[in-house]
Amino acid sequence: MTSKRSRETAYGELIAGLLDVRADPASQRFDAEIAAAEDEGRIDPQTAKVLRWWQRESIRGLVEHARTVVPPTLVALEQSAVGAGAETEASSQSWARAVGDDGSWGRAVGDETVVDLTSPPSTAPAVSPPADLAEHRRRLLVAGLTRVRTDH
Repeated sequence: MTSKRSRETAYGELIAGLLDVRADPASQRFDAEIAAAEDEGRIDPQTAKVLRWWQRESIRGLVEHARTVVPPTLVALEQSAVGAGAETEASSQSWARAVGDDGSWGRAVGDETVVDLTSPPSTAPAVSPPADLAEHRRRLLVAGLTRVRTDH
């Protein structure tokens, strides 16, 4: 399994790449408007250059922010999903011990059902574990991304 740092690096590179290849019609329109204003004499060439630079710097700042903030967030979501799977397995085993072999609560004694939740049944049913998480993740990997369930 890859380290947390290498996952963050992979996510960062993926995010930066996705942002770099995006269509940017707003910047194209900005450039066209600046060029028109410059051609019409409404703005001088130096001001046009400064405005273009700061507009590009704004986009670079946004990309850098995404590269910094999103990868650790995705890794934390991954780890949370894995932890939730382990908690679900423990809960499943606890449930199996509580209900007994036949899935009922307790055992019949005469006309009544006696439920003893203080001790597990003598023979707890076999609980099948969830699908192998590592195998599941390998199938869902897309350039270093793991699908994270958002069931709330």
